[in-house]
Amino acid sequence: MSYSKARSPGAGEKAISAAALVVLASVLAGVCLRQRVFDPAVLAASAAGAPAPGVRAQGLLASWPDGLSPMGAQEAFGPDTLSDKIDGKADLYLSAGFVSLKAQRVGLAGSPPAWMEAFVFDMGNPSNAFSVFSSQRRPKAADAAIADYSYEADNELCIVHGRYYAEFVCSARAQSTMRAAEALARSFVAATAVTEHANVGAEEAFFPSEGQIAGTVALVPSDVFGSDKLSNVFIARYRDGAGEVTLFAARRATAQEAARQAQELRSFFVDDCGGKAAAAPAAPLGASLVELEGRYEAVFSSGPYLGGVHQAADRQSAERWLSVIAARLANGPQ
Repeated sequence: MSYSKARSPGAGEKAISAAALVVLASVLAGVCLRQRVFDPAVLAASAAGAPAPGVRAQGLLASWPDGLSPMGAQEAFGPDTLSDKIDGKADLYLSAGFVSLKAQRVGLAGSPPAWMEAFVFDMGNPSNAFSVFSSQRRPKAADAAIADYSYEADNELCIVHGRYYAEFVCSARAQSTMRAAEALARSFVAATAVTEHANVGAEEAFFPSEGQIAGTVALVPSDVFGSDKLSNVFIARYRDGAGEVTLFAARRATAQEAARQAQELRSFFVDDCGGKAAAAPAAPLGASLVELEGRYEAVFSSGPYLGGVHQAADRQSAERWLSVIAARLANGPQ
C-alpha cells in the first residue's frame, strides 16, 4: 500500500478560505442577533395584551375577559409529552390518572411587563383532580372561593373544577395580576361544563379538626409512604408538641380488602424498610406498631376502613393519635 504526500495550499487558496470564514462568521453573528431581538409586531401585541399576528383569539377560551388575551398559540400535551412541559413533576400527574394538558400564555392590557400562563390538566375524574391539587398545595395558601376547590399562594392561583385541575401562574405577585388570574379562572369555569364536581367532604370527615394543620388534607394517589401496593389514601397533618404527625385513612370496597392492605403496609414497614415490630397497643384491637428510624408507624383496619399514624415522635404519641383516628373510623366518619 502506498501513501501520497499532502500538498500545501497556495496563497490564493488561503485567501479564499479566509474570506469564506469571515462570511460564515458574519452570517452566524446575524443569526444570533436576530434570535435575541423579538419581532416588533409581537412585542407590540404583547404589550397591548392582544394576540400576535396570525394567532387566533381563542385557544383556551372562545371569549376572553376584558383586558386579557392570548400572547401565543395554545399548547397541548398528552401522557407521552407531558414531561416536555413540566419536566420533573410529570410522574405526579401521570400516577394520578393524567389525560391531557392545555397551556397558554396570556397578556394583560395596560401592563406590558405583566402576563400569566394558564395550565389546564384533564385528570379524568374529580378525585384525581383533587389529588394533584392537594399534593401541590403550598404552605400558607389562602382559599380563593372559586370552583370546587381553590387557593392562592404567592403568584399562583390553583383550582379544581370537576375533572380539571388548573393553575394560573402570574409573572409577578401583584394585586392587578392576581385579580386578572381570578377573572380568567372564573371565565374558564363558566365556559367549561362538567358532569361531576369534586367533593371530598366525606373523606375530610375522616379527620378531627382539633390540632389539624389547615389545608393539609390531601389524597395521595400512589406509592403511599413509599409502598407501591398502597394507593388512594387520604392524609392530614397535625401539630404534635413541637413537631408534626400524619394521620391517614381510606375506605375500601370490603373489610377483607382493608385488612389485607393494613397487613401489607405493616409488612412493608418491617420487611422492606427495616422497621422493628413493637408490642401491640391496648387499643384498637388488631392494630400494629412499628418502630422505624426512631419514629413510630401505626396501622389498623376497622370494617371497610384502613387507617393509622405516620411518623409519630414516640410510642406514646403514636398510641394517642391511633386512638383518635380509630375512634373516628369505628362507626364511619361523623
